[in-house]
Amino acid sequence: MQLLYRSVARDEEFAESDLDILLTALKNNGPKGISGFLWRARGQFFQALHGPKEAVAPLMERIARDERHSGVEILLRESRDPQSPFADWSMGYDYIAEDSLDLGMDPNGARPVIDEAKARQIWEAMVEQARSQDEWGTHFPYARKRQESLDAWKERLEMVRQV
Repeated sequence: MQLLYRSVARDEEFAESDLDILLTALKNNGPKGISGFLWRARGQFFQALHGPKEAVAPLMERIARDERHSGVEILLRESRDPQSPFADWSMGYDYIAEDSLDLGMDPNGARPVIDEAKARQIWEAMVEQARSQDEWGTHFPYARKRQESLDAWKERLEMVRQV
């Protein structure tokens, strides 16, 4: 199953809650066969999940109840190829400039309408971001650096949490 949702973040980007979300996903998703990518945008989360339906569906239920965000809206949910487009990313993380895909909220906090074609565009952009980050890394604080192993990344994030 592949699933894409968006929500309104409770805290500012790169807050400790973002780190908690990421570390929890890195710990729990892999053993359940779930992979994906989390984008942080001004005031919003966009998350792509891929994995067995029996693992993704209950995870999405927990995510929907999570108090670190509100307004959870599923943008895309469908059965897909069992091969993950996110490779070994039990969860990737990066920041996206909302303007690049026209995803920004208006000054009143209203989010743009996202139809199925736009949701697929977002999904593909997240897949490409995962590939790009795997090859080139990124400079955002919680994101995986270029050629950083999964274990080294987790260790670095745990050290950030302790500071």
